[in-house]
Order: sequence, then C-alpha cells, then structure tokens
Amino acid sequence: MKEHKGVTALLRTAEQERRCAIGESRSLYHALRRRAEALELVNPYPNLYSDAGYWRGLNSEQQSMHVIRALSRMHPKWVFAGLSAACVYGYQHAYSLHDGSVYIAGTCGASVRDCAQLKRIYMNRVPVWCSGSILMTSPARTLIDCAVFPFPNALAIYDSALRAGHVTIEEVRTLSIRSNCDESAVRRLLDHANPLSENGGESLTRGNIEELGFAAPELQIEFENPDNPTMPYRVDFCWRLADGRVIVAEFDGMTKYADTTNPNRASLQAKLDYERTRERHLKDQGVTVIIHLFYEDVMSPERLSAKLTTGGVPRIHSHRDGR
Repeated sequence: MKEHKGVTALLRTAEQERRCAIGESRSLYHALRRRAEALELVNPYPNLYSDAGYWRGLNSEQQSMHVIRALSRMHPKWVFAGLSAACVYGYQHAYSLHDGSVYIAGTCGASVRDCAQLKRIYMNRVPVWCSGSILMTSPARTLIDCAVFPFPNALAIYDSALRAGHVTIEEVRTLSIRSNCDESAVRRLLDHANPLSENGGESLTRGNIEELGFAAPELQIEFENPDNPTMPYRVDFCWRLADGRVIVAEFDGMTKYADTTNPNRASLQAKLDYERTRERHLKDQGVTVIIHLFYEDVMSPERLSAKLTTGGVPRIHSHRDGR
C-alpha cells in the first residue's frame, strides 16, 4: 500500500513512546483501518494500531503495556486495575494470563458503549496511585483483584509485589476485609506469599507444588561453597525431613546453561563442570536428592508430581483438596 506520511510519522512516534498509535482524526482513522485490513498493521483494541512486524517482536506483557499507555493518553482519568495495574507496577506474572483484556476500576458498572475487551472492576472507593501519567489502583487493591487468577499464577504476582516492597501482607489483609472480593482466595495467597521467591518462575513452581498437595519447601537456603566461602550456594527449594533426609529442587535446572546465543557466556563445558562440582558439594553437606525442574515439568501436573514423588518430597494432602 502507498505510504501515508501522516501514518508513518504517527507510528514512529508511538513506537518511540512504547505505545499504540491512535486514530486521532477521521482521515488518520480511516488510513489506519485500511492498513489494518491489509494486514500491515494490527488493531489490538478499538482505534489503536501498531506495525505488524513491530508488534510481533513484543511479548504479551509489552503488548498490554502498549495498549495501556495509549488508552491512558485517550482516557487520562481511567484507573487501571487487576492485571493491567500489575503490568504497570512491573509485577512478574505468566504471559498466558494476557487475553487482550484491559482492566479498569470504577464506582459504576459496565457501560453499553464498552468494548468486549474492557473489563470494569467495581469498587465503592477507588484507591488511586500514579506512575507518570498512568493512574492505577494501589498495590494492595491490585493484589486483591488478581486473586481471581489460578493460585500459582496469582502467587507469582503476590510474591513479586512483596519482593518489590510495595505492600505488606497486613495491608492486603486489612483491605480485603473491607472490600467486595474472594476473601478465601486472598487469604490463601497471603498464607503462601513469600518475597524470598526470586522470580515468577520460582513462584509458579511453588504454587503448583502446593496445588498438588506436597509439603511447602523452604526458599533460598544457603550451603557452604568450599571453593569460594564468600559466595555460598543458594538452592531454590529445600525440604529438611524428620528422618534426616535433605531434598533440594532447582527450577529450570541445566537449561539456564544451554544458551548458545550469548556471546559473553563461558564455555558450556565449564558451566557443566561447575554444576557437577556444586552438586557434589551439596551432597557432601547432607543433601540426599537434587531434583531439576524444567518449565515443562512445572506446567504438567503429572510430570511435576512424578519428579517430586520420585525425589521423596512428602505429600501432605491430595491434589483434590486444593487447600
């Protein structure tokens, strides 16, 4: 399609500002629509556009933030909530939670003019925080609204917020009592949330371990490193059992050493040698079993359960209990 200088400039400015382009005039709107119909542009939300190639280079969280920034520009009084607010805060979460929905808070219900992607979360009083020009709900309220997601996914968001120091467990607990929400889901998340979880992958793993009914592990337990006493080994998950067994589980296992795209990486062989030495040192200090968990294991209840059971991790209730 013939280049439209106005559209080209609009898209370039939007990309520089990490947001979608907006059809702000009738002529631009129709020019953008024509290019979206020709598949040159994507149209992720009504009247919002992005170059198709540029859009494909973004992950789903980045795509959501491009929509949020544009909508904040179009509707400066909107207060983003739920997963949308979690994105603005930068809380780690599974990209699979993104389905194109945009969440905003309000003291009234949905409007007939709302598009299907807009999800309004009703609140008697909206606690407003601000990040630049973007308004969003407070961290505590954001966590309460994210409790609707499956427990392992929501746990990653809770861990991330606590790790960032944005909120305390007591603040969330107090607000949940005064809010219209699923108090039991919030309470369960607060009982298990832990800022020691270093990233969303570890949180997701821990949440699935709990869902399957296995005993909760200790996190980030340190062991001596004889080769470098000032840099002790830290393991992701650890179970110290009454019979003296010590079980360790590591999320992502050896895959973190297999990235051949990093030009600054040490040799793969050196990293494999380091891992073998590390495991020997851990076993010298009483670790009886080391379980390597990969993302595919974490996302498959059968695989995760089999690995934990084979490793000797005790199960304290059945998967069906879900408590």
